[in-house]
Amino acid sequence: MDLVRALKFPLEDEEWPVKIAIGSLITLLPIIGGIGGLGYQIGVARNVMRGSRRPLPGSADLGQVFTDGVMAGLAALLYALPLVPFWCVMALLSGIADGSGAGDFALACVSVMMALLSLVYGIPAVAMYWVGAMRYAQTGNFSEFTQFGALWREARANLGTLLNLFLYYLALSLILAVISPLALVTCVGIFVLGFYASIAGGHLIGQAGREIVRGY
Repeated sequence: MDLVRALKFPLEDEEWPVKIAIGSLITLLPIIGGIGGLGYQIGVARNVMRGSRRPLPGSADLGQVFTDGVMAGLAALLYALPLVPFWCVMALLSGIADGSGAGDFALACVSVMMALLSLVYGIPAVAMYWVGAMRYAQTGNFSEFTQFGALWREARANLGTLLNLFLYYLALSLILAVISPLALVTCVGIFVLGFYASIAGGHLIGQAGREIVRGY
């Protein structure tokens, strides 16, 4: 996998100013922006897996971008459902805490426990979501996200690649975190950075997908 490649690939596209401008403008829109970001991520991953020289989707691909975004968004919600009870318990405890030392201590203990349980669930869930995203990019079938047994087996069989993907994602997040104060200088910069994070992440997913998913 190549982090530098994931960061610089948009600028190798002759139409990058228009494509990045359109993508960044979409991220400005409430709700639709999040769907569009996920859609661009899936679209870039699909094109990387197919070996496209210019993997960044253009204006002619917006219909597919939003379709992919809706599918990926539904999958993300599906994978987040098991965490809802944890969030509800936290909200309930926060509401009934009396502000005493004992109450705050109990809330802190439960918060730590809930955070650990969320982490134990979240790590394999993210790995399975990534594999599902790769398989969806390959086939276009939402059912790829719901084949939990197959996704779990494939995630375990490709643990090394997924670990590399996680580490590269972490590195990408750190790089963008360093850049973000500069982007905040302008109102537009932060949205461009958010869009860039989506497509760079999509490129990393696509690189991992070329190692994990076969059949193209």
